[in-house]
Amino acid sequence: MQLKIYQENAIKELLEKAEKLLNLGGGKKLVFKAPTGSGKTVMVAEFLKQLVKDPEFMQSLSFIWTAPRHLHEQSKEKLENYFLNSRVLKCSFFEDLEDRKIDENETLFFNWESINKVDNIYIRENEQNLNLSQVLENTKEENRKIILIIDESHFSADAPAANRLRRDISADLTIEASATPVLEGDETVNVHIEDVKAEGMIKKAVVLNEDFKNKLDRGKIKTELSEGSEEMVIKEALRKRKELLREYCEEKADINPLILIQLPDRIGSLEDTMKEKIIRILEGKYNITKENGKLAVWLSGEHINKENVEKNDSEVEVLIFKQAIALGWDCPRAQILVLFREWHSPIFSIQ
Repeated sequence: MQLKIYQENAIKELLEKAEKLLNLGGGKKLVFKAPTGSGKTVMVAEFLKQLVKDPEFMQSLSFIWTAPRHLHEQSKEKLENYFLNSRVLKCSFFEDLEDRKIDENETLFFNWESINKVDNIYIRENEQNLNLSQVLENTKEENRKIILIIDESHFSADAPAANRLRRDISADLTIEASATPVLEGDETVNVHIEDVKAEGMIKKAVVLNEDFKNKLDRGKIKTELSEGSEEMVIKEALRKRKELLREYCEEKADINPLILIQLPDRIGSLEDTMKEKIIRILEGKYNITKENGKLAVWLSGEHINKENVEKNDSEVEVLIFKQAIALGWDCPRAQILVLFREWHSPIFSIQ
């Protein structure tokens, strides 16, 4: 993979500051702030690779990588692919560990939320004696330093249970990685969004309600589009999708632009009513249905046609969601966002 200039600079800074903090000792924290879409996982992977290969840094290291939801599985897959040729680091789940310890240059991946639960099998003592406390004890007996990486740290990493877990792990270095970090750090590495945009990794701007009048009123955006019906808003989104698709075709790019439709918060049956109405509009007027593969749904307890939705040439034209995609989801073909809810959290809106 050809790294971007800003990625190379961030990796170099991560390396210098991490080695400095590890040499100082005392369980230091390093905050890595990188915009969504900047390639944060790739930068951390390359940083880890250079850290363990640095001939001047003669320390034995083990790693723990935590993430919310199922992102730890996605991260493990990405890092395994990244280290496929060099094989400098081994990626493992709990059940993959040998001798109930994290080996040198091995990374243990687990789900941050589930490990927070006191009844989790990897927290409590069990017959196999395979629990986090025992794994940590065995690892430290090998005189290895432990680096804890908290991915998407804004998501519950500062909760009381998470603070207790960090104390129990007692890592020699904790690296918090997020576009919206929440922890205090001894050192910070900041990837600037202007550099990411300059290298074409993320879009330079967001076009808000094109061809409609918008104004800022007491910190909130008011648009004349909100005065129209849901049908009108969906019609405008599909018109824009058709326009983008035509331009991709002219460029001979095999990309099928995706519309994201976000449902409102659940207030009584409002969410279900809105979802059914949107589905009826898409099916009745535009032949976009779950059955023909053009409509995907990604809600709690309802996953339909989402398996390959990230692929540029996926047949899915519209994805209905609520909050699921606001956490580490990579889908560059997602071009249009239709909001039927108000964002109250700055962290959520950035993500």
